[in-house]
Amino acid sequence: MRINKTTIKAFLLPIALIALVSCGPTLQQRKDDADIHFRLGSVYLRDRKTADALMELTKAVELYPGDPSYHNALGLAYFAKGMNREAVKEMKKAVELDPKFSAAHVALSAVYIVDGRWDDSIASSEEALKNIFYSTPEYAYYNMGQAYYNKGDYANSIESYKKAVEAKHDYATAYFSLGMAYEKTGGIKDSVEAYENAVKASPGYVDAHYNLGVALIKHKDRAGALKAFEKVIELSPESEKAQSAKDYIKLIK
Repeated sequence: MRINKTTIKAFLLPIALIALVSCGPTLQQRKDDADIHFRLGSVYLRDRKTADALMELTKAVELYPGDPSYHNALGLAYFAKGMNREAVKEMKKAVELDPKFSAAHVALSAVYIVDGRWDDSIASSEEALKNIFYSTPEYAYYNMGQAYYNKGDYANSIESYKKAVEAKHDYATAYFSLGMAYEKTGGIKDSVEAYENAVKASPGYVDAHYNLGVALIKHKDRAGALKAFEKVIELSPESEKAQSAKDYIKLIK
């Protein structure tokens, strides 16, 4: 029997089709499926549905483990769940895959702060800042400020917070923390200015109004302190801060 090219093709085609089907989804298909789980998990994470976020983001990583964004998002979900060891593992994988992934370095620094690993937090923040294209360096500077503050290094804490507000002029939390750091160094006038900037950036910031009131008492500004404490009571009348503000008002009137 003579076998021609047409016969060979007819024989091989079914084998090729079977092989194609048996090899499963292509890499691109797995990436597309993983991206769906990643997007869904990110929405759950944003909505604080942590268990659902963990489930979807774990699927994303399993389907396509080569994307650093998936690992970082999964790490954030673990962090939200209080599973810091697992969070660190995923975030480290993210920066291993992409050393310039500044957001992952900053996320890692935040976990280290919660764990009391101040020096590791500072180092991770510094890694984030090495990327000149990082668009939100204020978060790295803020985390550095937090780490230095907790170490008791208030001078470096102040410098870090100042860089944070230079990068983002309406960063209320950074202004608030800057005010606290100034108070630690006896810079009452500077702390007043920092708290004023915090409430300017975020008028509903109860803690900032309260701390402003306390700082103004120290600064001998009775009228300003009364105004700040009255704002605390207006914003959060049933809170502990409001009760404390009422006590201060009785003392200074």
